[in-house]
Amino acid sequence: MPGPDITFLHGIRYPECAATVDKRFDGYFTLQFMARGGVELFYDERRVPMEGRWFWTAFPGPRIRFHALPPHATWDHRYIAFKGPVVQRWHAQGLFFEGAQSAPDGGFSWLGSNVEQIFDRLLEHTRQPGSWNAHKAAHLLEGLLVTLAEARAGKPKQDAWLEKVLGLLAASRKTEPDYQAIAHTLGMSLSTLRRRFREAAGLPVHAYVIQVRILKARRQLSDTDLPIKQIAEDLGFRDIYYFTRAFKQYAGVPPAQFRRSRQG
Repeated sequence: MPGPDITFLHGIRYPECAATVDKRFDGYFTLQFMARGGVELFYDERRVPMEGRWFWTAFPGPRIRFHALPPHATWDHRYIAFKGPVVQRWHAQGLFFEGAQSAPDGGFSWLGSNVEQIFDRLLEHTRQPGSWNAHKAAHLLEGLLVTLAEARAGKPKQDAWLEKVLGLLAASRKTEPDYQAIAHTLGMSLSTLRRRFREAAGLPVHAYVIQVRILKARRQLSDTDLPIKQIAEDLGFRDIYYFTRAFKQYAGVPPAQFRRSRQG
């Protein structure tokens, strides 16, 4: 649907979405919204775990992947896809963001409703013919982006310290990384590290470590013939029994069964 410097391509709501997306977005952009559930999102190798109410964008460039975040099986998903010259203006103004952002509490009332209802109205306008509906849809989309930009402006960035933590966690091959030492390296207490990590990543630091290792295990079980015991040792699990329990908790099935399901 053509609109004021924007073309809406497609969009929909999936109340119980269980999709797996793995692609490069060539020539168009999307705004995605999760109202409940959990999603594991990747921009190339940068991982963003999300639970609850989150926005994220897709855009040309990186390989973008997302799917349900264990133990969630689905999430309440809305998205809108679009392209056009207006996106360049939104970039320049700092409205269109490249990444993920937790949904702010409130802030959308100036658009006349809550965020779920606003997104649903946006989707409805894109399905109706006529230039006025296109203008209304563009207004609502820009309103969502403005509200999110306002929330970002009032929230201090934590990217630098978080990236350092993620690097230290990735370098550890212990069953449980030395979180006390990591906190000391960052000049903070262990309790502060745990609190700030949960606020930034949406889950406890050790749960993040286990989920990253299980994700790597899933790939190795699918793509290699390495023995399960070796995979467990390479990923830092103290023994195959602990690995099997953790894998089943996050993947829903034991590693051997998972491998059989992927390799036929």
